[in-house]
Amino acid sequence: MVTDLVNETLKSLGKTVKNVICEHFEYSRQELYGIIKIKKLTSFNEVLDTCGTGHGCETCKPLVSSIFASLYNFTPNKEDVTQDTNDKFLANIQRNGTYSVVPRIAGGEITPEGLIVLGQIGSKYNLYTKITGGARIDFFGAELNDLPAIWKELIDAGFESGHAYGKSLRTVKSCVGSTWCRYGLDESISFAIELENRYKGLRSPHKLKGGVSGCIRECAEARGKDFGVIAVEGGWNLYVGGNGGATPRHAELLAEKIDNETVLKYLDRYLMYYIQTAAPLMRTAAWLDKLEGGIEQLKKIVIDDSLNIASELEKEMQFLIDAYECEWKQAIENENTKKRFNHFVNSDDRDDNLVFVPMRDQKMPEHWKN
Repeated sequence: MVTDLVNETLKSLGKTVKNVICEHFEYSRQELYGIIKIKKLTSFNEVLDTCGTGHGCETCKPLVSSIFASLYNFTPNKEDVTQDTNDKFLANIQRNGTYSVVPRIAGGEITPEGLIVLGQIGSKYNLYTKITGGARIDFFGAELNDLPAIWKELIDAGFESGHAYGKSLRTVKSCVGSTWCRYGLDESISFAIELENRYKGLRSPHKLKGGVSGCIRECAEARGKDFGVIAVEGGWNLYVGGNGGATPRHAELLAEKIDNETVLKYLDRYLMYYIQTAAPLMRTAAWLDKLEGGIEQLKKIVIDDSLNIASELEKEMQFLIDAYECEWKQAIENENTKKRFNHFVNSDDRDDNLVFVPMRDQKMPEHWKN
């Protein structure tokens, strides 16, 4: 919003406004994405040597890494020096320097045995534990040194990364649908799990969230997500471009009364087109607002294939799905990668400056001192 205001003001004053990534790349994200794709570049130095200048910065390095992930499904483990802190350590850093741990719980469905495992891990490492708005379980207060051990136990128990730290798919939230609810028109849980497992690990310009509701009562809040599916008589209604946050926006109807296979086809096209054309850190809602022609133009591209790129978008999405690997599984199986999780470069010592205080039956970081 601020950027748009400044740019429009500069234009009104007769100034030239250039849509570039940073001082090292005289291209927009969409242009750089195309260059990397066509030239098949696979490292930051290759990109810099081919079409950039200087040594790169905190803006362009993570952006190029994100493009690699969107093109080739490279995980942050491949070039950790170009990642921001959260991606480098595969966890969200918290205000006291500890990290959160969020295993994937697709569709919010978990067995009693899975809950027991999570409880045991939370107790063993003395982690603050909370159920999130995305219907999964979040651990807080994990020390950097403990992250590989925590994740090894999680992965051994059948869990995998929830990508809560990445600009990627977070969750696909669901209600219980026709599986249990007397109002449900279709199996929203099963479809949400299918969608989350299909797009897990998918990297994009910003985070992605989905939802599947079993009827128009909308208990999964699907229209407040980047993509949402709602069961109706005759199939599913597919909505796109919604979000909550600072500027809430209802998703718009892309297609109605379509079957599961068509939902997947349209979502593949929509998500890949967004990934290829959006600006850095732009959610689908803002992207759709800025798309010339809006939802009607998107319908032409996704449904009518007006640009004749639908088969290519589907093929690229299928490549990413097939190339998926759990990046935490990669990390714990590689001794060099595990060294990244030492608090000190030259020592195995832990951070002895961490201070926690009691909060109800758990703990929290000590309050900041004025």
